[in-house]
Amino acid sequence: MRFVLNVLSVWLIWAGLALAQDAPKLDVVFEETETIPGQPLTLRLTVLVPTFMPEPPVWPDLESPNLMVRLPEKASSPTSKSVNGETWSGISRRYQITPMVPGSFVIAPGVVRVTYQGDAGGVQQAELPVPEISVVGVLPEGAEGLDPFLAAQSLTLSQNIEGEAEGLAAGGSLTRVVQAEIKGVSPLFIPPLTPEQAPDGLRAYPESPVVEEKDDRGILSGTRSEKTVYVAEAAVDGALPAMTLKWYNLKTKSVEETTLPEVAVHADAPAAGGLLPGADTRSGLDLRLIGVGAVLLLGLLGAWSVRGRILRGLWRLQSQWRASEIYAWRAVKDSVRRHDLSGSRTAFSVWRDRMNGYAVPQEDAVEDAFLALGSGLFGTQTAADQPAHWRELNAALKDLRRALHKGRRVRHLALAALNPVSAARK
Repeated sequence: MRFVLNVLSVWLIWAGLALAQDAPKLDVVFEETETIPGQPLTLRLTVLVPTFMPEPPVWPDLESPNLMVRLPEKASSPTSKSVNGETWSGISRRYQITPMVPGSFVIAPGVVRVTYQGDAGGVQQAELPVPEISVVGVLPEGAEGLDPFLAAQSLTLSQNIEGEAEGLAAGGSLTRVVQAEIKGVSPLFIPPLTPEQAPDGLRAYPESPVVEEKDDRGILSGTRSEKTVYVAEAAVDGALPAMTLKWYNLKTKSVEETTLPEVAVHADAPAAGGLLPGADTRSGLDLRLIGVGAVLLLGLLGAWSVRGRILRGLWRLQSQWRASEIYAWRAVKDSVRRHDLSGSRTAFSVWRDRMNGYAVPQEDAVEDAFLALGSGLFGTQTAADQPAHWRELNAALKDLRRALHKGRRVRHLALAALNPVSAARK
């Protein structure tokens, strides 16, 4: 009897291990956890299933304060791996995690939701836990005094002055364009460049900075441009301040300083009591101009009084349009055109709910097309027939829509014929 129990226990343990081996797997690779602020660390999540995934995995949200989480170019890619002598298919996703300031940071645990084809033929789902991830931003030696801290492989500053700075006319303007070009870090880390101070008599009108980022095989670079317009409102005799930016050079392992010189500005004061060119010296105003101004003012007041009703009407029309079947159908066609499997699935579900039709045989062809696309994208099958599968899905969706619209018309006519009020009127 004891022998039988031992054999049974061994068999149960073996069966449990076999079932565990057939469950989806998640590999988490995060080799380095410390870096200089602004320099990315690589995190790789790889999902493996014994069959294939008809839908892409739902990845976790790794956002955390003071951390920049990015998906580099071609972040997701199909993969396969031998598990216990069998080839499992999967998909790998690569993240770049960058501390923005010095310190220790934690990314909370999450899950990856996986939809895969079960061995018995049915579609199954699983949630694979992602452990807590710790990241540390460390200041290099010698850079402790930098505030804000900026590390890069190279950094250059340039400026361009548009207009006459030293011969500025009264009421005239000039433009100062400052640009920083950086390599080895995202230009998002470059602090504001243009000083807020301006000499007396000169008013500054800064525009929003323009940041352009580039990614060359994982090496970030780019530019930050700042444009400020200065208007002479009185006499000016001074200079636009010089600019100094201290940064840590990743190549030389030392702190460097990049500067731009000041810009001398001179403007004469406007003549006392002077008039703008073309101004009339008469104190009276043209009555026709007053009449036109009054009409415009009344029109604006009338439009302002009914603005609420106009906005509510526009909002209601927009809401009705977005809730319509045609809007949902356009979303389906757009996702299919872009070969976006996940987006097509979601858009199809929304559109099918808005049709409110009975089940028709044409739905089977749509589901078969979705299954074939999922098998080609996330399974071990070849992806050579993907264009053909997308054409089949497009044709199946059009057939299904025609069938559902036809069913709607038939049911409407049948209900209209049974209306007793209409029959009495005849």
